[in-house]
Amino acid sequence: MAEPMAEVAPSRGSFWNWGAGIIALLIIGAAIGLWARHGAAVFFDMLTAGLAYCF
Repeated sequence: MAEPMAEVAPSRGSFWNWGAGIIALLIIGAAIGLWARHGAAVFFDMLTAGLAYCF
């Protein structure tokens, strides 16, 4: 009997999960870096300005 394709084909889900995790860590690291460099007030001002520009 033939095996289902899901068992034969390699999983690409773990590749995308690793990529998404690395991108999330980079974004969190950038946010912490901005907070450490500019302080909370400037960080929140930049964050709200960026969100206002996007929406």
